[in-house]
Amino acid sequence: MEIKVKESFFTDREQVFVDMGELKATLFKFSTGVEGIKLENELGYTTILPYMGQMIWDAVFNGRSLKMKSCFEEPRPAKHFLETYGCYVMHCGALAMGCPSPEDTHEHHGELTIAKYEGVDIVTGTDKRGEFIGVRGCIEYNRAFGDHYKAKPFVRLYKGSSMLDIDFVCENHSAYDMEFMYMCHINNCSTTGGRIVQSHPWTSDTMLLRKTIPQYNTVEQSFLDLQDEIEKDVTITREVTDKTVYDPEIVMFLRAPVTDKEGYAHFMYINPDGSADYTAYQPAQLDRCVRWMVKHKNWESMGMVLPATAEPEGYLEEKRKGNIKVIPGKGKYEISLMAGYLPKEEVAAKEKMINDLMK
Repeated sequence: MEIKVKESFFTDREQVFVDMGELKATLFKFSTGVEGIKLENELGYTTILPYMGQMIWDAVFNGRSLKMKSCFEEPRPAKHFLETYGCYVMHCGALAMGCPSPEDTHEHHGELTIAKYEGVDIVTGTDKRGEFIGVRGCIEYNRAFGDHYKAKPFVRLYKGSSMLDIDFVCENHSAYDMEFMYMCHINNCSTTGGRIVQSHPWTSDTMLLRKTIPQYNTVEQSFLDLQDEIEKDVTITREVTDKTVYDPEIVMFLRAPVTDKEGYAHFMYINPDGSADYTAYQPAQLDRCVRWMVKHKNWESMGMVLPATAEPEGYLEEKRKGNIKVIPGKGKYEISLMAGYLPKEEVAAKEKMINDLMK
């Protein structure tokens, strides 16, 4: 079942819009006026911003928020995502993505980050994973004598699950080829005492440190020294301690994911309480993934894996590196992944599975 949602439905009061017992969808506005849709099951909830980039603002399971720590308690009306950045998941792309160089002309991380989606549906149904409730959006980008595409994100929450299924489809509505870049910017919280488990080798030749500094950052010598240490031994980033400082950010390009029989790579951040933040994606779809870690007095994020089609050096540099995808005329590019929370009862088995993949 698909239910069309209109902006006029949102008010300052939370209103249950769909009630399926253990699965619910609630419409509301943040105190800032930004619209939100809360999808809820018996284990927790997630909040989507239907008209602001279809961001997943937060995901809370077993009472723990999974999203990054930032200076934004709530999303705010903005003209650029940095004016309201604090979400759990952000869609980046689609014509360009990454930190633009001085010669680039695109927005930081592309035109989709806070794009105003025109079509919003709440979707319910049952598939091989079970009964779900979800939010789907659609935005049309159409320029005379230029590109014409539709972007369609879709987030599903299942009964009895603390994982989110995240799909993204880009449809090229032009008769001509379309260049395409995409990143699913997943921003977990960087918990002190946590550690990363991954189906990816811990080697400097497969986890390349980005040495360039984005235009909006300034750095001290201590940060440059830390970069040198990490470049020599990437395993020092495996754990986050009370002495860990990533200021302004540590970025790595992940070049050699190992997959299971279904084609999924697995990344897990195990928290001190035994639970874990978890992401699984398909490198066949997203073959240029990134790690983004921030930890200082104002910001904390454990972006352990940002599945992507290109690295975040901006359009011109990624074009030079050959990392731009092409969607044929009238064709489409489909992406699906999972991200969310693993209870401690499931973590040991998942860690064993990942370690077995790496043998």
